[in-house]
Amino acid sequence: MPGRLTLHPLALHSRALRPLCLALFASVAIQALPAQAAEYGDFAYDTLRTLTIDHAGRHSGTEAFEDAADWMSSRFTLGGTTLTRQPFTTRRGLASQNVIGTVGNTDQGFILVGAHFDSAPQRPGYTGPALQGVDDNGSGAAVLTEIAAHLAGLPVETGLVFNAFGAEETGLEGSAFYRQELEAAGEIDRLKGMINIDSLITGDFMYAHAGTNYLADPALKSYWTRIHAIADELGIDLRSNPGLNPHYPVDTGCCSDAGNYEDLNIPVLWLEATNWEIGDLDGYTQTTNPGIPGGASWHDPAIDNWDVLEAAFGPDHIPGRLEDWSRLLTRLLVELTNADLAASAQSGAGFSLAMTDQLARDHQAFQAAVDRAVLALFTRKPGLGETSVDVFVEGLARPGGFDGAATADHETAGRIGFRADHRLSDLVTLGADLHLSRGRDDLSSGSDLDRTGVAFGLGVLVNDGAPGWLAASVSAGYARVDGTRAFTMTSGLGATILDQRFDAQTNARSFGARIEGGWDLALGGIATGPVVGLDYTRYELDGFTESGPARTALTYPDQSYNSAEGELGWRVRGSIAIGETTTLAPYARAGWVHEFADGRPDAIRLTAGDGSSRQVALAEADDDFGRATLGARIFFGETVSTYAEVETRFGHDDGAQTAVTAGLGLRF
Repeated sequence: MPGRLTLHPLALHSRALRPLCLALFASVAIQALPAQAAEYGDFAYDTLRTLTIDHAGRHSGTEAFEDAADWMSSRFTLGGTTLTRQPFTTRRGLASQNVIGTVGNTDQGFILVGAHFDSAPQRPGYTGPALQGVDDNGSGAAVLTEIAAHLAGLPVETGLVFNAFGAEETGLEGSAFYRQELEAAGEIDRLKGMINIDSLITGDFMYAHAGTNYLADPALKSYWTRIHAIADELGIDLRSNPGLNPHYPVDTGCCSDAGNYEDLNIPVLWLEATNWEIGDLDGYTQTTNPGIPGGASWHDPAIDNWDVLEAAFGPDHIPGRLEDWSRLLTRLLVELTNADLAASAQSGAGFSLAMTDQLARDHQAFQAAVDRAVLALFTRKPGLGETSVDVFVEGLARPGGFDGAATADHETAGRIGFRADHRLSDLVTLGADLHLSRGRDDLSSGSDLDRTGVAFGLGVLVNDGAPGWLAASVSAGYARVDGTRAFTMTSGLGATILDQRFDAQTNARSFGARIEGGWDLALGGIATGPVVGLDYTRYELDGFTESGPARTALTYPDQSYNSAEGELGWRVRGSIAIGETTTLAPYARAGWVHEFADGRPDAIRLTAGDGSSRQVALAEADDDFGRATLGARIFFGETVSTYAEVETRFGHDDGAQTAVTAGLGLRF
């Protein structure tokens, strides 16, 4: 970087800022690229080693610069960024270029993140080793490539342009050329902010400064405010120009590529490592470390190299700085682009879907218990005009998934039920059910849902011992749902950006009606025949707001949706006497199901902590699939019975959904 003689942008002396690490999605849950599980700083470290050791002396117009541009290009092709190379000629006639990686759609606006990768020219008469430029500015260029890779593939709502500038050391020419091209194309108005990263290693402290334009408009200090808040949260010591030198107002930076953008009405952020409280109080004296002669490494091949910097600061200093800057910048860019909010909304949509599916499964479990009670009436009816009362307890386990990876990975539930049957006539038996249940879903995303519910039903069985039969019922249910949403956002390099937990509580109701009938043909000790049924349920889920980190916590709206399905199948039932008082009643049923309404919404609109809302489409359910049940009940005399049942579906796009239920019943 040249000597600082004037404050005119094209003659500014380049001093660097350092990259901040932004946090981004996934999720869920949301993971954009094949994770390489890299630690923060690793990718930047690899970029820096090759850039500075293999491409020392990379001044514009040299072969080393061209080779360095190739290396930077290869680092931007990782992670799905769009690569552009922008050649230009400097005022001195030197060939140079900008290497640009773009993430997301820039049509509606973008943030420019820049770091020059050229090194200063050799001094006249110098014959020693070429300048590695580890600090100025291999460090900033290296972090630039890493944060581009972290952000790649994430759901950014504002585009990102990562620009490795050439010819900074000849007067900020690469950044000036990029701006000129934006203006010529009529695209300068799409530029929403500029972050400049330069010289991150030698300085005693990490700094983030605002642009001087914030002095006229405090709103332009927003990037500065956000990155310092993130640093506090992450426990990173991040400072700002204290304003001890009157030529450099408090909290402002200068003298690198961001200077070409400070006259625009956009937030500007300068990142660097130095020490603004020593020397001339202008940031040019970087350190009090005795291993750095004169306190600065700018443009000095004898100091700005790996051997000297590692000897002065220790082997952990460079990796540690790269890690801190990468964490800061990744997290900052995730928030500035709202990628965290978009990813959280995707995660929340999956959580909402898990709730609706849990309610559907709870209703199915209630209906299955009613079906078992009705089926038992074919074996053991109360006497004419009599009323029987059954009490049962049962447990259910569903070890497989339900409707996709975002929902239940494992379900357990317990139920206590009361059933009263009154035989009104030879043809008609009336029934009433009251069930109390508790259930838990452990979700594949790491989230969980706990449900406490009560359900009530009234039904009728029409059968006088003839082959034909008809059963109908209506039901209503209430449930309290408590849950924890686990939101994990993973970067394009596989690093964890966010790992958060949100607590939620809401109430739900269901109202259902069902009718089915069939014809049982007697074949020896069994009865078998076709069955056809219709089932309708309406679900209502109250809106709620999560408690947790305010920015990514979500508010869910009231929801109501309908499930309607028809089934055509076949069933088999039997009654086998075992001794004088024991009866075995096996049964099986298989049918094809068509959903006229799949019992869950097509989309949900979620509101984030900042008040912005996003509509997320939900996966469509399979409209046609098979369902099968196999079970047996053992009656011990007139009082006690036990049962076990396995129910599964097949031919469903989301795979099998198997539940195992076992219970004990008492009749009074």
